[in-house]
Amino acid sequence: MKQFYLIFLLLLFVSCEPFVDTMEEERDCTDYSKSNPTVVPAKDTILVMTWNIRFGCGTEILWFGDACGDRTILKRDEVEPNLDLMIAEINRLKPDILLLQEVDVKCKRTAYIDQMKYIMERTYFGYGCYATNWNIQYIPSDGIGRLDEGNSILSVWPISEAKLHPLPLRNDLDALTRYFYVRETVQSCKVTMPDGTHFRVVNAHLSAFSTDDTKKRQLEEYIVICNAFGLKDKYLVTGGDYNLLPPNSDSLDYCDEDMCVGESFHNEGDDPMHKDGSNYAPEIEWLKILYDNYQPSLPLDIYKQNQQIYFTHATVPNIPYDRTLDYLFVKGGAMENPWVPGSHEAHQDLRKLSDHAPVTALWRIK
Repeated sequence: MKQFYLIFLLLLFVSCEPFVDTMEEERDCTDYSKSNPTVVPAKDTILVMTWNIRFGCGTEILWFGDACGDRTILKRDEVEPNLDLMIAEINRLKPDILLLQEVDVKCKRTAYIDQMKYIMERTYFGYGCYATNWNIQYIPSDGIGRLDEGNSILSVWPISEAKLHPLPLRNDLDALTRYFYVRETVQSCKVTMPDGTHFRVVNAHLSAFSTDDTKKRQLEEYIVICNAFGLKDKYLVTGGDYNLLPPNSDSLDYCDEDMCVGESFHNEGDDPMHKDGSNYAPEIEWLKILYDNYQPSLPLDIYKQNQQIYFTHATVPNIPYDRTLDYLFVKGGAMENPWVPGSHEAHQDLRKLSDHAPVTALWRIK
């Protein structure tokens, strides 16, 4: 019945503007740069940061999609205070390049706040661009309504050639669900410092709940995009939320940790046997190709020594982060190891602001 209802609404709202943005081809990003940005001198060492901000929801609000909750619509006085806390931390940490995932732009679920504009106006960044990965005119289920969620790149130096690159869709969903489902994308841009030094920035967010080879196909396409830039750009920095564990992780299955009340996994007769998105065992080698061809801000041998201090994500609120899903990599640089040793940090003290910790590292570009 729900499928017929969705089809009816789809036909009802068909107009000149597509009901669902299918993002089938590469396109320009939306520019959010300031009209009179502050001039920032070139640097030899750049602080890079990635953060999945969970659309400003925080962890106190139990969202229905990933936190065993039932909330789908937030009020402005719930969203803005959490955004303000995030912005305060961004201004304190002061990255030169900031990669954000799960940014809402005028969505009903977050009180129609243009979060990209909100963040730009309250931070020191002069340049920013936004790339949607989930743009639907109206979602009837649970009152979610208008939705536009995506990724953002913010920079203290001018941005150009900002592009959205579509990634493969999930194959483990029926056709109708897949049509309305999030369409993960890669976002890229060129950043140029005042001395003429330029580098490419690539922001990625891979599928969270796929149970097939979707993340592998998305990762392969993402690497193709990065490699293509590597042929024409001397320097490239990339990162984001990959929803994949490091290849040498000790724990691979988080079904028990992510289980909601009334759910059961790993027992005879359970169907499914694993919670969607919580069993990383079949995927554990998928990131190895990235480690083999790019320089990680957190080398695997360092991660192995004390995994817990580098964890960046937990599904269930009010518990410490329990796995690593967020990364930074570079290609090109002035030395064998372009990252400042020991500079990689997962800011776990910001646990209440998002289900992901921000990650920062110092990149020695020249």
